[in-house]
Amino acid sequence: MAARTSVTLTAAAVAVLSAWPSPLVQAQDPFFRAGIEQVRVDVSVTRGINPVAGLTAEQFEVHDNGVVHAVERVLQEDVPLRLLLVLDTSRSLEGAPLRALVAAARSLIRALRPEDQVGLVTFSHALQLAVAPTLQHDDVAGALGGLQANGDTAWRDALFAGLQLAGAPVDRRPLVLLFTDGHDNASWLDAPDVDDVVRRSGVVVHAVGLATRNRREVLTRSLRLPLDAGGGRFWSAEEPEHLGNRFAEVLREMRARYLLLYTPKGTPAQGWHDVKVRLKGVSGDVRARPGYFVSSR
Repeated sequence: MAARTSVTLTAAAVAVLSAWPSPLVQAQDPFFRAGIEQVRVDVSVTRGINPVAGLTAEQFEVHDNGVVHAVERVLQEDVPLRLLLVLDTSRSLEGAPLRALVAAARSLIRALRPEDQVGLVTFSHALQLAVAPTLQHDDVAGALGGLQANGDTAWRDALFAGLQLAGAPVDRRPLVLLFTDGHDNASWLDAPDVDDVVRRSGVVVHAVGLATRNRREVLTRSLRLPLDAGGGRFWSAEEPEHLGNRFAEVLREMRARYLLLYTPKGTPAQGWHDVKVRLKGVSGDVRARPGYFVSSR
């Protein structure tokens, strides 16, 4: 059994992670250093709500800072996940919503493959690192049984922490699944700071929101920029009993995504690279991260 982390994180994510060297800078450039030889881009291709399967490298092209690159290799389900569950436990979830959330998260964990890693961060106005990423899925399922609903909502701080824990493993596809039912009213981190960290992190970010139709639009607007920056989507549940389906849809979407590999040529080595992915000879809606950052270190 992997050792369970019981350290409690304070309300300020910056203070929580101050033991880690330069956390904001670390999150900005985990993948790439000057002289990089190959770039990985995680891409979703859909028609309507359905994933487009069976695409090959020849059916993609990547524009890196305006320079067209051929895709050298395409990977899909053979790359295991490194999944961080970042779950809201604020007071508004007390009772049936929290029970539904725990059931949905446990169902998702059961659907993971043995080679997938999973970790758990919970948050209200304070953050709790319940379980660091592990192959011991039962550790996370067990930790879910201890969740209690209280406090306000600090999802920006929690998302930041999840990005740090997801990291940028070369042998896995990092994914943060954020769940919340409300507007952020307790984070120390500002929205532009978190959006920029997501943009540079290399981590796919999805969010599931529990909100009535009237509140869904507000929640969607607040999450739109970090989700665009993370190449992910917002998944809405109007009732607690719908959470299991939304979590399952996130996992199916992640399994259906393509991991494109290409070697950048004719573009500046350092700094921010704008990336656009286009299809050739096939139709579909493409969703991917907006780019990557190469540091001088």
